[in-house]
Amino acid sequence: MITLDHIAVWTDNLYRTTVELSRETGIGSSDGGYFPGLGLGQKIISLGNHVYLEVESIVDHRMITDRAPMALELERQTQAGDCFAGLCLRSDSMDEILEFAKIRGITPMEGISGGKVPMVPSADKPPVPHAPDFWNSWRLGKPNMYYVPDLSRHSSLEPIQEGTGDVKGAGVTSIEIGGTESDLQRWLGDVASVKELGVDITYNGGPDGLYAVAFDSSIGPQTIRLNPITL
Repeated sequence: MITLDHIAVWTDNLYRTTVELSRETGIGSSDGGYFPGLGLGQKIISLGNHVYLEVESIVDHRMITDRAPMALELERQTQAGDCFAGLCLRSDSMDEILEFAKIRGITPMEGISGGKVPMVPSADKPPVPHAPDFWNSWRLGKPNMYYVPDLSRHSSLEPIQEGTGDVKGAGVTSIEIGGTESDLQRWLGDVASVKELGVDITYNGGPDGLYAVAFDSSIGPQTIRLNPITL
């Protein structure tokens, strides 16, 4: 089954944006660690029902000096402020991941280049196969897909840092994206129906990308709206 898994938010200041989002929503955050191969740090804010925001920014600025492509792209994308960088689906079937990869004409990636180092060693997980990579999905304003057969160690379940928020997310209800329903269905091919992803989708006809996410919470419905990634 294919459903929404997580949403990436890019920022030029990991702590500022995480604090602002937690104060805006009341939902606390956890520390996701960092990606040494990309120079990015990560914070996690759970929206409930096994969906989360991953807030990312550059934490190793040598990557900028060394002209690392991902770091340079994040720097460019956040010049105008925070943005929704990626819409990420998940499947509990490797066959669906392989089928989607075939539709997109690529081979699934085995984890993130350079790996990930969690803040808490016991939270370390094996590499997660996914398709396509950033340049062939997020960068186009389109979703990619991760193989998640077991939700018992899902990132949305990480304990929050004490004092960062006491509101509980109760699940994403809808998203607003650019383009049309036909555009998204063509991207997914026959591997999934856009009407069966577990959330309502509004198509605004604008450039591809994610514009807003609405979710239920212990204090009522909430919406987060940011600029989409620049194509």
